[in-house]
Amino acid sequence: MVALKKLRIARNGYILMSIIFYIAGVLYMVLPGASPMVACISSGIILAAYGIIKIIGYLSDDLYCLAFQYDLGCGLFLIVLGAIVLCLNLKVWQYLQPALGMLILLDGLMTIQTSKDSKKFGLETWHWILTCAVIASTFGALVVIKSFWGEPSRIVNGCAILAEGFMNHLLVKSTVIIMNNRFQLEEEEE
Repeated sequence: MVALKKLRIARNGYILMSIIFYIAGVLYMVLPGASPMVACISSGIILAAYGIIKIIGYLSDDLYCLAFQYDLGCGLFLIVLGAIVLCLNLKVWQYLQPALGMLILLDGLMTIQTSKDSKKFGLETWHWILTCAVIASTFGALVVIKSFWGEPSRIVNGCAILAEGFMNHLLVKSTVIIMNNRFQLEEEEE
């Protein structure tokens, strides 16, 4: 039962983080005058929370072991990065955009590999996972490029955050199976 509870927390946490990414992506596009301090503090909190959820996911007993297979190292990295952003806030402001792009790019590329593994498992949604991962990776790369070359684009950044949220939402909904049948749960515990 403890393993099932961890899996539910991880799955629901991923969905919650996806919703937060949806909101953050839209806010990023429609609120051009947001305070850098508010952006740094909210980014640090979101990064740390996302890291904690990723670690919980890694430690859960997922049936396919697909959605959370790379989440221990990534979760630890996000927690440390979130703490750095919270502690140094305005000192890291100029690096926040390229870091965001690199995180989305990395997560998208790892999800491409997860889509390949999903295909091996026979999941019919593997091609949707792959499509979302390619889109998120592309937006992540664009965010990195735009942060070093040209003016940062609020639309590109917002779309990248939305793509990250949608990719994670689809991934966890497609690959994390929680068995509610009492008989199946008893078999897992043995």
